[in-house]
Amino acid sequence: MKIAIVGSGLAGVTLAEALAKSARHDITLMTAETRGYYSRPRLSHGLALSDDAAAKIVLKSYDALPVRVLAGTQVKRIDRERQQVVLPGEKPLDYEVLVLATGSAARIPPPLLAREGFFTLNSLDDLIVLRQRRTELAGRRPRWAVIGGGLIGCEVASDLAKAGDAVTVFHREGRLLELQLTERQSQALHRHFAALGIEVRYNQDLKDLPAPFDGVIVSTGFAPRVALAKEAGLATARGIVVNEYLRTGDPAIYAVGDVAEVGPRLYAFVSPIRSQALWLAEHLEGRAGAAWVPPAFKPVIKIHGFKPQPEVSCPA
Repeated sequence: MKIAIVGSGLAGVTLAEALAKSARHDITLMTAETRGYYSRPRLSHGLALSDDAAAKIVLKSYDALPVRVLAGTQVKRIDRERQQVVLPGEKPLDYEVLVLATGSAARIPPPLLAREGFFTLNSLDDLIVLRQRRTELAGRRPRWAVIGGGLIGCEVASDLAKAGDAVTVFHREGRLLELQLTERQSQALHRHFAALGIEVRYNQDLKDLPAPFDGVIVSTGFAPRVALAKEAGLATARGIVVNEYLRTGDPAIYAVGDVAEVGPRLYAFVSPIRSQALWLAEHLEGRAGAAWVPPAFKPVIKIHGFKPQPEVSCPA
């Protein structure tokens, strides 16, 4: 079977490696990335690392993957009628099955779109740029503004503080990690940040971000990359709309990872993304009879020195 996979994140690479165990498939993985397969969840802890340790974020070179990889390749469009992916130079690539694992980009709130000079941390290239910025500031203590007190924003703030930098977190909500923590746990995290010297400002209007800072890092969520699917006439909402078999409205096209909207939910965490990719490999091999079922999972909070204490209910 000719299988084309767009995207080299956890979903795309896990699927490609699982399918490659069978010699029956001709698999091509296309990616705009060029630096190899890396651990995206480790990016938020990549600022305080030494150069040698940061290099280990790349887990494998593309040459080490057991499939054909077209690196540095931005897919132009999908020709569903001919079942082809159109590459730069109008070069077509035939497929029998196409899997969209296009992932997500950093979501930038509208008030910040007109602002210049901010950073994001959504790719290895982003991390390299941020590390270079810290190198430029060597000799004095950098001052950072982190926009967003969600999971990634708090992890980034924690890592910058570990590196010895001054950090101020600007959050639009009234407490940190409001989607993952109880109010009491959020209070404990606030105290932990205060002990580290991290300032937190709540209920912030991003139109009036104070200055000066040496860098502003925007960490306000993610936006699934749906443009390729949308331009091909596939249904999209927040993500690429798929059914319980991870299939789009086109029976030859599937979507996996944090771009796939299943019923209608996005699964932007390691455990369900890996589960989707492994299930889809089984499905395409004809070994998965039942539909994909999300595994039970809890987001892992990687904040230096902080572990949320479970809530204890008082007896009646």
